[in-house]
Amino acid sequence: MHFVDSFFNFVLQYQQNEPVTLWVNKVGPYNNPQETYNYYSLPFCRPPGKAVHKWIGLGELLGGNELIESQIDIKFQKNVDKGVICQLELDEAKVKQFKDAIENNYWLEFFVGMFCVIFFYMMHDET
Repeated sequence: MHFVDSFFNFVLQYQQNEPVTLWVNKVGPYNNPQETYNYYSLPFCRPPGKAVHKWIGLGELLGGNELIESQIDIKFQKNVDKGVICQLELDEAKVKQFKDAIENNYWLEFFVGMFCVIFFYMMHDET
């Protein structure tokens, strides 16, 4: 299936203002894609209460996939004003975890609906 077909199937799947789930998945160093960790192994804001998991097939599980519902309020085709999603106090240990992730070119993966999104923490060389 082509990306355009997938996109239109995604769009047709939702009605305006219908909730769209953001699933967080995993993180890992760019230079070693087999080395993956749970998304919340980094000190990101966690949803309140017990985490909701979306269990997938054995192959995905063995590949290090663990989809966890972010509980961030997203509505399809609804514009929102800039605002705070969560607040997190960073102590020295948490700052070190994020710094190490950036220095090791970590990526993180999450899913919006059925679309995979990968974000990279990359070092910028000033030289």
